[in-house]
Amino acid sequence: MGRHPPPYLAPLFLALAALAASTAAMAQGDPLTVLVFHRPPYYVVEKGQRYGGFLLDHTKNILDAAHIPFRFEEAPPKRILKTLEEGEQPACAVGWFITPERETFARFSEPIFTGRPMGVAVRTGILRTLPHTPTADALLWRGMRLGLRQGFSYGDWLDAKLAGHRHAADLSVAENDRLLEMIARGRIDYTFIGPEEYDWLVSRHPELREKTRFMALGGVPPETPRHIMCSKSLPPETMARIDAAIRSLPRPVPSFSVPGNGHSGP
Repeated sequence: MGRHPPPYLAPLFLALAALAASTAAMAQGDPLTVLVFHRPPYYVVEKGQRYGGFLLDHTKNILDAAHIPFRFEEAPPKRILKTLEEGEQPACAVGWFITPERETFARFSEPIFTGRPMGVAVRTGILRTLPHTPTADALLWRGMRLGLRQGFSYGDWLDAKLAGHRHAADLSVAENDRLLEMIARGRIDYTFIGPEEYDWLVSRHPELREKTRFMALGGVPPETPRHIMCSKSLPPETMARIDAAIRSLPRPVPSFSVPGNGHSGP
């Protein structure tokens, strides 16, 4: 009778078996699952139309250049993280920040985009009461009504400030367009938002431009690069092909593309 491997080696054999299975699946041409959620203009997911947004379009170009078949699948952010952490099959997500926690269960590509720094959308009626370039601390200490996206990270530096300066009047909703509508109606005074997102929203809803304004924030650190984040069951050689494709292509420029028609907005 053959000798059985020591019990402490069992996790290693399981990991090697999973890697072999994922490598075989990729070799057989099974499409790579790319998990996405609706966050225009980066990712635009609308029922009955194709997946769009300038970062998804750029990712399509990257995977095509790497000769990797793929398919998009919609999923909320929490489910995306859970899927990649479980790592049962090769899967990726687009435009995520590197964090120490995520590095424990995911592989990250080279950077694919670095946006402009986070700013703030405010109600036009309070512009005269604010400095030209307010800091996040100054806004939070004023006691104005703040709206935030539910379950959303604004980056480590701002998340830390928000944790210590939450107000009872804060409202949490799922999407930035709802927050801008609430500002326009006077239900809240401001929200933190990326300039690319604000530009996209007011280009689609001109009435919001009349009652809201985007302001740059003072004391903001440089924006964090975004990456393609993949489960560790993605073979390293596949990630190497993705990185090579990233280096071969120009960096994307926000174009506010609308799914289904291929045209750019204003």
